[in-house]
Amino acid sequence: MYDFSRCKLCATNGARPKYTLKKATVYACPACGFHYIDHLDDMPSGLRDGSAQTLDQKARNYIEGRLPGNEKQLRKNLQLVKRHLSLSGARCLDIGAGAGVFPHLLAEEGASVHGIEPQGIFREFTRQKFGIELQGETIDAAHWQAGFKGFFDLVTLWDVLEHVNFPAETLRDAHAVIKPGGWLVLDTPRRDALFYRISELSYRLSGGRNSLFLESLYSPMPFRHKQIFTLRQLVQLVESIGFSVIQLHNKPLQPQNKMVLVCQKQTGNGA
Repeated sequence: MYDFSRCKLCATNGARPKYTLKKATVYACPACGFHYIDHLDDMPSGLRDGSAQTLDQKARNYIEGRLPGNEKQLRKNLQLVKRHLSLSGARCLDIGAGAGVFPHLLAEEGASVHGIEPQGIFREFTRQKFGIELQGETIDAAHWQAGFKGFFDLVTLWDVLEHVNFPAETLRDAHAVIKPGGWLVLDTPRRDALFYRISELSYRLSGGRNSLFLESLYSPMPFRHKQIFTLRQLVQLVESIGFSVIQLHNKPLQPQNKMVLVCQKQTGNGA
């Protein structure tokens, strides 16, 4: 069992509960200021989770109903990627591929596409909808770390880093499968955005009775938000791993409160 007093970002001992929510407790690290909840997902192994939920018509209709909104944003993400990399023939990995929209868009551009999605229902939907086989093994698995070391031209994580159990390890594992000079592009919510700071203020002023958005930002439910980075924390992390931040989209006052990083693997530290 994980000791949540040990920071999930810097591994310093001494993290303490900061916000007590209805379904989770937010811990804060005194050394690096990282915020995360006291919960880890029990991750499925390989493809064995496929029996947990079947892709029936109700599930298919629900996923189909969400596709237009997701595709609109992912097409914008695609244009961002194309400003830095020619996708024709590029070897690409989408981590946390969901219903397979972004792998499908990459394939339309002529890319060689791989994708990771631990939830079997989304893998089955992607197979039926787009004819793309996603993998259930997460990026730390030997399938990727031994079989695809220094292989990919591009790795993407769209709205993923806030969901994984250990984000620093996820990024290190992604670094390992990117070739020198290859690209990492990701987006994730920003904790030093205005909506988060207002929620913190409300929590303090109300003695914890009114946490505003904090209740919706964090959840112990499977594959929900476990941590949220500040801009500085995320940039420092990717740079410490061996990436250079090439482009940064940072608009904390806009509704999405997202930060988007375009990073390149440094060429002097091997594959």
